[in-house]
Amino acid sequence: MLFGKRKPKLPAAEDCEPKPPVLQPDIQKYIPSTPGLLATSISLIGGRKSQQDALDYRVLPGGQFAASVCDGMGGLNGGARASREACSGFFEEYEAAVLRSRGAKGPPDLPQLARRLDRRILGLRDSDGLPLDGGSTLTAVVIENGFFHWLSVGDSRIGLLREGKLHWLNRLHNYRLELDEALRNGDISPEEYQAELPRGPALLSYLGCGELKYIDCRIRQPFLPSDILLLCSDGFCELLPDDAMARTLNSLDDSMTNLPDLTAPFLDRAGRGQDNASAVVIRCRTIQQCK
Repeated sequence: MLFGKRKPKLPAAEDCEPKPPVLQPDIQKYIPSTPGLLATSISLIGGRKSQQDALDYRVLPGGQFAASVCDGMGGLNGGARASREACSGFFEEYEAAVLRSRGAKGPPDLPQLARRLDRRILGLRDSDGLPLDGGSTLTAVVIENGFFHWLSVGDSRIGLLREGKLHWLNRLHNYRLELDEALRNGDISPEEYQAELPRGPALLSYLGCGELKYIDCRIRQPFLPSDILLLCSDGFCELLPDDAMARTLNSLDDSMTNLPDLTAPFLDRAGRGQDNASAVVIRCRTIQQCK
């Protein structure tokens, strides 16, 4: 069987000078031109030597609010470059696609946008002009007129908290996805499934792989008052398991400035093997919260 690329584990912090986990500052703000939305983000280096996650969120020229979280993979600085390019590239490609499709109803072709980003990451070169050999996951949302569109490639996550319950919207594009399907279809036995399961985290689709096997997206999903959208790297999911994730999102105050305080206890328990962990959180505010 053909197995996809695993995201390499960077050296643990004990291999270098001890460093405390780093919280990215200046990351909570109101969105002035979209008064019904509030966004915040958090980016933790964990026990790694470098930060290979990238995130951003902004109001687009057309008035839509967009956000993206990308998780890089690759040796040396390859992962960091790939994730930054994927994150910034999403906004550039989306805006360009909107201009090209001016007058058309609905959002741009999101799978086509993902393929353009895949080629963009694949074309990155290092300082010697050689292929960078880096890749990145992608999660992105665009919110407009009470609806949101979302796009994902890889194993970063998009979640929706509605009425206190967390729903994961996208699939993880790894080998386990195919194992689960094969088991459901009776193509492999439970014993074969368990034997292959350690290879489950291997990614089968990511930006920079050259041919995207899996792309997940949905358009015009309702974004209701009190809903919360979460975009996060797999490291953030490892830091906060599902039950803790839901509790954390439900415990956010109206301004969401307490997100670092809510995540700090989990980071203390994670140890120096903790991966980079990054997230963007977007709330659809109620009328009372807007006052």
